[in-house]
This record gives sequence, structure tokens and C-alpha cells, in this order.
Amino acid sequence: MGGGLYSALNAGRTSLQTNQKAIEITGLNVANVNTEGYSRQTPNLTPYPSLNFGGFFVGTGVTVGSVGRSHDVFLDGQIKDKSAEVGLESSMSNPLAELERVTGIGDGSLSDEFDQFFDAWRQLSTNPGGEVERQMVVQRGELISNAFVNVYNETQQVVKNVNNTIVSKIDGVNLYLDEVAQLNNRISSLELSGQEANSDRDRRDLLLREISGQIGSTSFETSNGTVSVQLPNGMPLVEGTESTHIVSTYSGTDVNLELDFGTTSIALDRTALGGEFRGLYEVRDVIIPDVVNRLDQLAYTFATEVNTMHQAGTDLNGNPGQDFFVQPAAVLDSASSLAMNISTTAEIAAGTSSAPGDNTNSLAILQLEQAQFAGLGGNDTLVSYYGKISATVGVETARNRQAQQGYEDSLIQLQNLRDGIDGVSLEDEMINLMKYQKGFEASAKFLATVDEMMGTLMTLKR
Repeated sequence: MGGGLYSALNAGRTSLQTNQKAIEITGLNVANVNTEGYSRQTPNLTPYPSLNFGGFFVGTGVTVGSVGRSHDVFLDGQIKDKSAEVGLESSMSNPLAELERVTGIGDGSLSDEFDQFFDAWRQLSTNPGGEVERQMVVQRGELISNAFVNVYNETQQVVKNVNNTIVSKIDGVNLYLDEVAQLNNRISSLELSGQEANSDRDRRDLLLREISGQIGSTSFETSNGTVSVQLPNGMPLVEGTESTHIVSTYSGTDVNLELDFGTTSIALDRTALGGEFRGLYEVRDVIIPDVVNRLDQLAYTFATEVNTMHQAGTDLNGNPGQDFFVQPAAVLDSASSLAMNISTTAEIAAGTSSAPGDNTNSLAILQLEQAQFAGLGGNDTLVSYYGKISATVGVETARNRQAQQGYEDSLIQLQNLRDGIDGVSLEDEMINLMKYQKGFEASAKFLATVDEMMGTLMTLKR
């Protein structure tokens, strides 16, 4: 009889302790209801082994066998993938917006400068010998030269900003990689000893999402609880407890990235990256060079055609017309170096003779405004070609805005779904709290009853 009561006392004691532990876990969930990346924890209760009492196998209590962590692997993978897509588009947003402003159409734009340049020649054609009109042609030539150079310089400022952004993000990524390697070590050690590492796993998953958003990394868990992290091209970033750092190198003013393996380094081009870094590389190495190449083509064609036509005329001194602009040696770098060649109003070859009233060459140069040039594809005027440059940037910027919004909405939906499955529900936790509280109270009542029975039994023995 005594053995049975002692067994009952043990069952009540373990029930009391177990319900207390379950209440603590529920409280932990409630406390972390707003903690980013926190996964709901659940006590897994298991009975103690049964013992033989008088031919009957009777249980001896209950224990918290383990603390489970709610985790949907598929959903977590989806969130990491979508984080990389959001990172890519979001990193392109500011540089593209700045590029759209630089290549815009409107007052003060390059398109406007073309209109005013030819308008100055139009005014000159009505009064070819007028000093004011000639001054205006020289001034407008200088202004459109400066406009080309300014547009080029502003594109390079965007490049500089992109480079600075890349450099500013490298240290943060390396710190995340180091922390993942440290968490790998701690998680594998704890779980090898039979303990749970739920909080560490939550922190690691949060870091992996951040890293994916920044560099588009992929990851998978190994059999010992560690995760391996790789770049999109398969290069290792974290293996077990070791992390590989990304370092910056310079090629002129451009920042390039390498994986530092200590004794050797491997260069990373844009195809090796994802996330924010891939987006920054796309703007710097694809979009801006394309804009600059087309600006160079426009500047070269413009200067060459104006120069050719200007040489066909005669200036006020009776000399053959010279180059109006400094003739670019090649298409490359034409926009960044466009400059005036003539310096005085008398050097303007408005006609085919030195007569002050001769406007034949002015009228011929005016024809360039509507002409279509082979160097611009054969179907574009100077202004329409610039319009296509502006439109290309505008379309890409609009695509980026739409894609960014779409990916962000998808990520929010996935995170909400994850919070619904793996996150904390206060309603569920309140139900659990009442359940474990009732269990605790029942265990206390049970212990009191057994204690009273023990007292009665001791009285009988006296």
C-alpha cells in the first residue's frame, strides 16, 4: 500500500513540475509574440516507464520529453527565395530613380538643349550677320556641350553611389556569415548533448533570410544540425563552423568582389551573386554602361554631322568653315569630352560665302534637326534617339517599381502565412495557459489527497 501511495506521490510531483514547465513555455511564447523570426515552442509530454505493482503495470508520472519548435521547411525556403528577389529589385530602385532624373525629357534636359541649339540656328538664318544671333549660336553650342558632359558626369555619380553602397554592405554580410558559423557550432553541440537549440535556430533562420536578401545565397541543413550556405553559383560561404569572407577590390574607381579563402581569392562577377548585390551590379555594369554607350553614339553623331555641315560653309572672314565642335576621335568617350572648337562669332559659317546676309549654310545645318542618321540606326533623329534612351531608362524604372511592389507583397503574404503556421497565436496560448493551469491545480489537489491518505495510513499504524 505504501509503495502505491509513494508511486502516486511521485506521479503528482512530476505532473506538478511538468505543468509548471508547460506554463513557462507558454509564457515564453506569449512574451515573444512580436519577436521577429520567433517560432512557437510546444512542450512534448511523455509518461515515465510503468512499474509492476502486484501484477499491474502502473505509470509513475509524466515529464517534458522535449520542447518542439514549429518550423515549416518549405515555407522557410520560399521566404528566403522571395527575400532575394525583393533585395534585387529594392537595391535597384534608388539608382534607377536617379538615372531616370538624369536622362529625363523636359526643361533643362538634353532634349531641351537640342531644341534650343537648333532654334539659335533658326534665329541666325533670319539675320545671318547679326552679332546677337551669332553670340546665341556660340552660347547654345557651349550649353549643349556642357549638357552632354553633365549627363555623363551624373551617370558616373550614380556609379560612385553604387560602389559606395556595395562597400558599405560587405562588412554586414561578413558579420552575418560569421554568426551563422558560430550558431552552427552551438546548435550542433547542444543537440548532440540532447538539449534543444530552438532560439539559436530561430536566430540562424533570420540571419539566413537576411543573407539571402543581400547576396541571394542558398542554404541547406546537414545531418548534424549545421547549415551550409552558398552563393547562387555554388561557391561556399559557410561550411560547418567555418565562414568565408567577401572582400572588395578596386578596378579603377569600380568596386569588385572576391571570395577570400586565405591563400587564394576567387573573383565574383554579377552572375555569381543575387539579392541586393546582384541588383547593384546590374545597374552599374549593364544599365549605366548601355546608357553611356548610347550617349556617346549620340554625341559623336551630333558633333560629326554638325562639323561636316559647318565645314561646307564660309565664315565672316572669308575662311572655309572649320569644325564647330572639337571632332571626337571615336564614339567612345564622346559624351564626356564634347567641347566647342570655334571661339568667336566671326568663325560661324552661316553661309557659303562671306557675305553677311548669306544664310544658306544656316538653313542646311537646320536640316540636321529633322534628319535621320545611319549612326543612330537610320530611323532616328537626334531628339528621337535621345528620347529612346530616356524611354529605356523610364521603362526599366517602371518595371522595377512594379516588380519590387509585387515581390514585397508576395513576401508579406508568405511571412503572414509563416506567422500563422509557425508564429505565436495569443488565442491558442491563452487556451494552453488555462489547460496547463487546470492541470497544475488538479496535480496540487491530487497531491493533497494522497498526502491526506498517507496521514490516515500513518494514524492507523499507531
